[in-house]
Amino acid sequence: MSCPSNSDPSLSRKAAVAAKTLILCDFDGTVSIKDTVNRLIRSHISDPYWRYYVKRYLRGEIGSREVYKAVAPMMRMTRPEFERFVLEHAELDPFFPRFLIWARDNNIDVKIVSDGFDETIRTLFESHGVTELDIISNTLLIGEDGKIEIRSDHFNPACGTCGTCKLNVLRNFRSQYDKIVLIGDGESDRHAATEADMVLALGDLFLFCARNGIPAIRIDGFHEAPIMLSREIRAVAFDLDGTLIDSIEAIVEAFNYMFSELGYPSMTVQEILRRTSISLVDFVKSHLKPEHGELGIKVFRDYYDTIYLERTTMLPGAMEAVLKLNGSVKQGIVSNKRGRYARILAEHLGFAHKMVKIIGAEDGFKAKPAADMFHEFMRHVGSTEQDTIYVGDAPIDIEGAYAAGVDAYAVAGEFFTAEELALLKPRRVLSNIGELPQALESVITTSVKKYKH
Repeated sequence: MSCPSNSDPSLSRKAAVAAKTLILCDFDGTVSIKDTVNRLIRSHISDPYWRYYVKRYLRGEIGSREVYKAVAPMMRMTRPEFERFVLEHAELDPFFPRFLIWARDNNIDVKIVSDGFDETIRTLFESHGVTELDIISNTLLIGEDGKIEIRSDHFNPACGTCGTCKLNVLRNFRSQYDKIVLIGDGESDRHAATEADMVLALGDLFLFCARNGIPAIRIDGFHEAPIMLSREIRAVAFDLDGTLIDSIEAIVEAFNYMFSELGYPSMTVQEILRRTSISLVDFVKSHLKPEHGELGIKVFRDYYDTIYLERTTMLPGAMEAVLKLNGSVKQGIVSNKRGRYARILAEHLGFAHKMVKIIGAEDGFKAKPAADMFHEFMRHVGSTEQDTIYVGDAPIDIEGAYAAGVDAYAVAGEFFTAEELALLKPRRVLSNIGELPQALESVITTSVKKYKH
């Protein structure tokens, strides 16, 4: 039995299909900036009993499909009333049409998958000249007598919770695409998010993904989607303590030695843990009387100098991440730890030669959250705000990156949880530093055309 030739046209077609990317877009709260479903129901129903079903839905007792079945017989509207409602209350993301052009130019398929209503989506699209886009959603039928019927043809019989099961939709397309990206914002997107190759998350969906360790990139709208899907990172600056190294034992011991020497009560590990991202000078200012500040810094440093090398180790996965990134991006350190300590530790732990630049406190720049050290790092390595990211584990790291116009990748850990960090809106939240190399890879790795805002 002979093997088929690679020139077989049917094989070429299959390969082309397999290499394609599909983007599934939620509608309400995503493509439409405003959520229309609840307002549509409230505006066209007179029986107050509908609130009973909505309250049960909010308590998680029933899903959207059961709500739709219950409230549809209570609703009344004419076609003109419906169209007027959509044009008044739905609002298309102004960059969505441009996003569709970018996707088409790059052979990326886009489909709408919504737990809302097809007529709402279609009416809004037609008013903006958006055509020929597949819509997978619940069907809203408006009778001549004003009666409403809602059909859920895409629900999952094994579950029956949502009117449109987005997870089922994703699974049905899985064999046709090499990669499936989900763009969404809310509860109906959560199950699909667990199996998407990447999630571009708005609103509460970003918190859900961070909390559950789901790979997600936070976006504020479709103006960012093409950039986040195809960007190339050229430089990575790391925070040091809690991000690459575990230094808390030495830091806590030195602080409590300082407190003891100056007659202050000691602090627990947890109390110090959440404050170590600020500079030593700022920490001392916050906890010592002004007249003790200078002496406190000297006592801390004298004691820390005797223990820090033997009490500091690499965090699990940190060295592996640095080595994997070596050669593909320019790496460096931007830390509120004193620059001298940062450089000695990097040398002692064996990764200094992988860092193009190591900048710390007292190197002539303002400490985080000021942007000074970030700007110096980018100037030194020749990168820009758009192709540089900062990796840290604390709120001050996210604030500093924001100040410098750089995206922050936050690493959850002993100091701060994934959800705490996600609330501060970094670009990504990682469960551990070992996820970083894969997180820096372009979601769409084929050659794509540039997107102009």
